[in-house]
Amino acid sequence: MEKGKKIRKHKKKFIFTIVILLLVVIGLVCYFMFFNNGVFGVKRSYSGGSNYKPIKNPVGGLSDEQAVAKFNEGFVSYLLYSIGASKLHNPPFSSNTPRIVFFIDNDIFNAEVKDGGIIVKKGNINNADIMIMTSKEEGVKMLRDRNYVVKSFSDSKSSFSALTDKLSLLSKGYLDMYNKLTA
Repeated sequence: MEKGKKIRKHKKKFIFTIVILLLVVIGLVCYFMFFNNGVFGVKRSYSGGSNYKPIKNPVGGLSDEQAVAKFNEGFVSYLLYSIGASKLHNPPFSSNTPRIVFFIDNDIFNAEVKDGGIIVKKGNINNADIMIMTSKEEGVKMLRDRNYVVKSFSDSKSSFSALTDKLSLLSKGYLDMYNKLTA
């Protein structure tokens, strides 16, 4: 009888130890996936390989009026890079890419983030995660002065809205971008 109690006691300790180890492993995996900007410590960044060229600010050398008249996908792309959208990523073990719809005056642009690169096209997109709304004038001001981005959002001259659940936004890395816009 004593032997049976000892075996059960050791079995319980063994199971408890396995459960604790499993929780530690799951915790570490979650930490590296969600809070360390990458999977298992591998940072996500876009280098463009050997063809990497720094992105040039599209408003350089243009007056405000010229920049507003020429506002296109390149302007949206530069703006998204400047607010940290290139750091967005797929949720763990998913191919569900971050998607943003951008309303600028009467124009609609969409952006999809793939491996740190931002692909911007004209038109709407299905299953967008967030929506950003602003005017071309505000966009030009944000492109001219990165510090103005936060002011534009805090003064309600620009806005953003979540179009999906909070868990999806968190798992794709939108929290850092949100904090940057609301700092």
